Amino acid sequence: MMRQYRAQRCRGGVNPLGVGVIAVGSIYYVQDHGQFDSRYGGSAVCRVPYLVEAFLNGTCGAARRNRETGLWESAHRSGRSDFALVRSLRDRRVVRRISVHLLIVHEDLGLWKELTRYPSLSDLSLYRRTTRTAARCRGAAQQPN
Repeated sequence: MMRQYRAQRCRGGVNPLGVGVIAVGSIYYVQDHGQFDSRYGGSAVCRVPYLVEAFLNGTCGAARRNRETGLWESAHRSGRSDFALVRSLRDRRVVRRISVHLLIVHEDLGLWKELTRYPSLSDLSLYRRTTRTAARCRGAAQQPN
């Protein structure tokens, strides 16, 4: 299962990688902006289901400075998922880019087709935070008491 790492809303428990609550393959009834922007709160329309296909890398605006031109440039960072790609299950051709925060709002409002399970956590036996920490642990294990 594909997961969203370092998400703005994470699963609970021991979760050092920050696995998010939205999984790839979840199906939502994505509403138009008018449903959330309406003053008196319109009713939800559950006609067109959308499937979450992938998470895009996040964009950090003005993240670094170009040495040649002196202008600030944006950079794309993996592990910072701000947007997701969703595909319409009605016509299978429409691909939209939607905010992950909006998908979380849909999750909270119950606008999903099936009850989605949280993404499973990664196998942490292969995960090392840094090489320095691993080397420090190896060095401590080799020293006699």
